[in-house]
Amino acid sequence: MFSDMTAIWKSIFHHTLSLHSLRFEMKFLFLEFTKAMLIRLSFLLWSVVWVNNFSFSQTLDEKTWPLARGNSESQAFSPSKLPDNPILLWEHKIESTAFESTPLIVDNRVYLGDLDGEFYALDLETGNVLWKNSSESGYLAGAALHQERIIVGDYDGLVRCFNAKDGKQEWTFETDSQIDGGPNFHEGTVLIASEDGKLYSIDIADGKLRWSYETGDQLRCGPTIAGGKTFLGGCDGKLHIVDLATGTSIGDGVPLDGPTGSTPAAVGDLVIAPTHSGQIFGIDWKKGKTNWTFSDSQLAQEIVTSPAIHDGSTFVITKNRRCLAIDVATGKLRWEYTLRKPSDASPVVCDGRIWFGCSDGRLIAIDEKTGQERWQAEHQGKLKGCVAIASEKLVIASDKGSIFCYGEAK
Repeated sequence: MFSDMTAIWKSIFHHTLSLHSLRFEMKFLFLEFTKAMLIRLSFLLWSVVWVNNFSFSQTLDEKTWPLARGNSESQAFSPSKLPDNPILLWEHKIESTAFESTPLIVDNRVYLGDLDGEFYALDLETGNVLWKNSSESGYLAGAALHQERIIVGDYDGLVRCFNAKDGKQEWTFETDSQIDGGPNFHEGTVLIASEDGKLYSIDIADGKLRWSYETGDQLRCGPTIAGGKTFLGGCDGKLHIVDLATGTSIGDGVPLDGPTGSTPAAVGDLVIAPTHSGQIFGIDWKKGKTNWTFSDSQLAQEIVTSPAIHDGSTFVITKNRRCLAIDVATGKLRWEYTLRKPSDASPVVCDGRIWFGCSDGRLIAIDEKTGQERWQAEHQGKLKGCVAIASEKLVIASDKGSIFCYGEAK
């Protein structure tokens, strides 16, 4: 009997020990699982913060507009504020010239080139000219500014670098044809495309070529950058994806079913690319495939403007006098606004409104969410270039030689 009791107690002891072991193992597994989930969550949050900081590093500062399309991703969004009814603060008129490019706003200065070869720096507060650089060839493309150097290409294909403080030319680089799109920057280099069909990576300090990439057809857009890649919409009917480290193509390009001269816009893994055929493509650049296309078989016309992106929508102006708001996730139309006259100016988003100029001289602001017109102002001449918005001011120029600055009344 004693041995039976001993056996029973041993059995109870072993079962209890097993139960404690099981509880310990479950507790250990739970702690390890919790630890792993916290690590993954921390990494995810860090990644989101890093991506956002990386993606918007050049537009988080509401006091600058350093690139033709605002930031490296060409999203054309300004975090600045503008009044409900901006007033004209100043107009600087230059006789016998015309402007078609987009201004820059950096360090309380406005930078802009005209079609006669003059490049200006103006005081943002007064409109007074601070310096001027003269050349024989004019500027269709917008400039870009980085590390106190202004980079701009002219319609003879020459890339010029000016010192932002005094306008002195520091170097030049020659391409083989006209330059239509604004430059972009990446790790000490300036990227610029030419109608000779090439993308050039040039050292910003000395103007020496790092590498070039050739498409085989004209490039009329500016390069867009995201995730160590640059994106080019070509006249060969492809979206080219180029590795910035090597200057080589990733894949054979994504088909666009038609040529394009628009500068693509990027957000996350998506690139928005309009075409001359009137289609708008939403392309997953990591997978190299089209997620969606938008077109209107009855009203589709050529698109020569570049898209803007903000808050889940992309905004595009078409040749048939429409401004479209399209859901970037689905490609579905959210709203459309009909213009009285055509516009070749690309839209810019700021303070809940879409801003752009028209061929009849009107400057228009449309509600970002509803597509309802919120404000307009009339000018002589055509407004072909885009607006630049920073420091709570909007600057735009006309083909009659005037530069206008709007903002809050003092």
